[in-house]
Amino acid sequence: MSARRLATIAVAGALLGACAPIPRPAVLDELEHVRAGAVAAESKRYAPGAFARAEKLRGEALAALDKKDRSGAQILGEHSIAAHAYAHALSRVARAEAAETEAKAQSSTSEASLAGLEAEQARVAAEVDALDMRIKVARDAQPVVPSGKADADREKARLAAARSLALQARLLCGAARLLIAPTEPAAAQPAGAQPTAAQPAGAQPAAAQPAAAQPTAAQPAGAQPAAAQPTAAQPATTQPAGAQPTAAQPASADLVAQLDAATAAIRKLDAELAEIGGSARAIPAPIDQASRARAGCLATLTAARRAATPVTRAPGAGDALLAELSAAGTWSPVRDDRGIVVTLRGLFAGNALTKAGEARLRDLARVAAAHPSFPVAVVVHTDRDVSSREEPAWSARADAVVRALGPASGASAAGASPATQPIAPFIAGSAAPVVDPGGTERARNARVEVVFVTPETL
Repeated sequence: MSARRLATIAVAGALLGACAPIPRPAVLDELEHVRAGAVAAESKRYAPGAFARAEKLRGEALAALDKKDRSGAQILGEHSIAAHAYAHALSRVARAEAAETEAKAQSSTSEASLAGLEAEQARVAAEVDALDMRIKVARDAQPVVPSGKADADREKARLAAARSLALQARLLCGAARLLIAPTEPAAAQPAGAQPTAAQPAGAQPAAAQPAAAQPTAAQPAGAQPAAAQPTAAQPATTQPAGAQPTAAQPASADLVAQLDAATAAIRKLDAELAEIGGSARAIPAPIDQASRARAGCLATLTAARRAATPVTRAPGAGDALLAELSAAGTWSPVRDDRGIVVTLRGLFAGNALTKAGEARLRDLARVAAAHPSFPVAVVVHTDRDVSSREEPAWSARADAVVRALGPASGASAAGASPATQPIAPFIAGSAAPVVDPGGTERARNARVEVVFVTPETL
């Protein structure tokens, strides 16, 4: 082949090489594969800003390729792939955060549902326990067997027991009324009054006696004439006019009717005791009626507490108050059917409170102000039977204790607004001694009980 022919071929090859298109960088093909996958779709959904930036870089890479800038297209393509990887990372974070938010929402819904189920379970469990207790009480309850006849000494003991049970019934019904209707006006029956020894057979209870009726040796001191003094079932309180009851629920008609029935049983018992006191013949002591009257008042008090006790939480207000008073180390509190009882002695010098007595009552007033849901009953016991002349003095002592425990004293001591809890006086007399009334320590029978009536079931 001649040299001229070879030169011609070389020139033609050079011309053909100069006219060939620039090959497409492989990174752009990889970029197309990346943006067409599921990862890019997820990035577009959860990280649209980062995905848009990656697409912008892809467009710039394609534009560089169109301008025959293969190196620029290569670099921009690699940047676009990196931007897609960054968008994918952001989309995974966003998806995780969305999943976390959804999980938290589901958890909150589940917790709310669980709390509702637990509350319902607690309510049902409380109802079941209450029904079980009622079934047990009904199964174990024994009918009251008539006491029958007895000799003179036993009848005398039964009469004393009946009078003591009658006093307990009045105090229990009084505690129930403080929970059911603390603002109800006082009735016209003497507190704790027993029938008089001079009362004729068949006489009416104390509520119907004339104002001049005299107490007997068994009559509690301080019983006032029928028109002047409230009953233990309907005590006078220091609650201001128009104040609302402190119980958690308003008194229902059924509770009021039950309380009225229990109070009527006490009046009937008073009539029977009055007949015994005024009769010249031997009449059996109404010990069975007294037991029923006390049981009726206790049942009313229990029903009032059950009506005010929430079933979604365990009651414990009485336990907390008992623990608080016990921790003080100076009160020696006890619990009975009425509530938490603090017994005080030596409060008076004559008919006036001593300074030490006033200080102790102020301390109790602070406790009362800190527990406004507890009505307070002030029960005055004497160490001997008192005459009608001494009754106003004992009533004045009870009123002095009530004033010392009243809202103004407790609120000022505690630095709070006046409380609205009712505080009621009761004159128990000598019907409930704690030691032998004829013994050398009979002075211990003179005492004042400050009863914080428990508003909920024990």
